[in-house]
Amino acid sequence: MNSGASLTIEQWIAFHLSPLQQGMVCIVLPMAIACAGLFLTRRLVHQHFLRQHHDMAGPFFNTMGSIYGIFLAFIVATTWQFYSATGSNVVQEARCLQSLHDDAAAFPQPFQGEIRTLLKQYRDSLVTDGWKSMRKGRSSPETSALALKIAEAYAAHHVEAMAESTYFLESVKNLEAMNALRASRIDDASSGLIPFLWCIVIAGAVVTIGFSYLFSAQNFPTHAVMTLLLTGLIGLTFYTIITLDFPFTGFVAISPEAFLRVKLL
Repeated sequence: MNSGASLTIEQWIAFHLSPLQQGMVCIVLPMAIACAGLFLTRRLVHQHFLRQHHDMAGPFFNTMGSIYGIFLAFIVATTWQFYSATGSNVVQEARCLQSLHDDAAAFPQPFQGEIRTLLKQYRDSLVTDGWKSMRKGRSSPETSALALKIAEAYAAHHVEAMAESTYFLESVKNLEAMNALRASRIDDASSGLIPFLWCIVIAGAVVTIGFSYLFSAQNFPTHAVMTLLLTGLIGLTFYTIITLDFPFTGFVAISPEAFLRVKLL
């Protein structure tokens, strides 16, 4: 995602707010709105009217809540799978980088030294500048330029010895795999849940929480606490989705540890 591209609301929350602020927006703010909505409902709608619909409201609420809960669980499970896949891709990308460095031992000088120097510069740039850029959903121009230099160095090299050709072909495969994993990593840093699904998720939350207003509990504080707990649980699910959607931000951000473990001379 380039810096000039417009951000979705989810992207703006993930890239511009701290994890604590995200929790306030996703959990605390909806709880306050839900409590205010319940208070207004109890003031505007007579309890006698609400009691008349208890027999119908209960089964409807249970069915609707179950359907919405399954839908939320499916989205959380899917985002978790993508988060796990991103972590695995980062590890695999680091392994490709290590293989490129190790296979360079079969190349003559000065090509061997050039490749190993570029690989080390690429790793260092990725760990320092690249990871910071991904927290904002962007790629690092410096790291991208180094990746291009590595590809150009391999493209310009002429294999002379037969023993060298095997390692060169293997290195090209590793380079292509590393670049593909790198592209996926950058995409994963900025891609989130599509706005259509967010509209469905939020609409379902509004309907579910709003439906809870139709129960006329004699004790308003008890009713308010139950509504707050329901809203907080849904908000916590929203917070989880946003956190997992952007795997390089937040409390569970994927670290560059896999690249730091790569041993480069």
